[in-house]
Amino acid sequence: MAIIYRPNNSLEDLARSIKETISLKGHRTHHSSTAACPLDPRFLGASASMGAKAAHRRGVLDLEAQFAFFRSQHRHPVNAAAHALLTWPILFTNLLILHFLPPLPVDPALALALAYAAAYLAVDRRAGALAGLLFLAAWAASRSLAAHLGFAASWRLVLATQLFCWTWQFLGHGLFEKKGPTVSELPEVFLMEPFLIFLQILNKLFGYEPYPGFCKNVDKKMEADLRESRELEQRKTS
Repeated sequence: MAIIYRPNNSLEDLARSIKETISLKGHRTHHSSTAACPLDPRFLGASASMGAKAAHRRGVLDLEAQFAFFRSQHRHPVNAAAHALLTWPILFTNLLILHFLPPLPVDPALALALAYAAAYLAVDRRAGALAGLLFLAAWAASRSLAAHLGFAASWRLVLATQLFCWTWQFLGHGLFEKKGPTVSELPEVFLMEPFLIFLQILNKLFGYEPYPGFCKNVDKKMEADLRESRELEQRKTS
């Protein structure tokens, strides 16, 4: 509401117009704030839940959080062994089949190996450098094997390896672990899991840690992940 003052307006009319304008603005402000922030307990509970989930969200290159999540998902020895033994053969056969793509400006197998190596070098320079060298060795070996076997034999080898390895990994999660990563978590699992397996082997055999206190921090985060999983299961059953 606009206030228009003319010389013939009385002071009482002017004061009344000002009061009406202030009252109208206050009413609009109260109405809009109430609509934007309802005090419905369900709304407040949902907001708190969303905030908690956001707080526990893992960064793709957050090594502590990723390693804690990996360990919490592979506690059963059969599932842990299946992933430790069969994840890298999956990657190797991925590189093998990429050598038979039509000629491209960039070798896709080499590009994939370098992308993995760069990601692992970003999270840990020492173990990441070793994992990167393993990827480059796998690229060279897969290139040599592709040239030796040819497409027909390589395709059969890739199919048999992928079916065998993926079947055991799904069985490990489904039958023994009774849980697995969600669909939204699969991209980061595909990227980080080979390195996490390699890091776990280094830790078990040589006591390697990226830095002092790493394993203690991982243990705490793993317990938090397991506690959160138990709470989610309880909510589903209740």
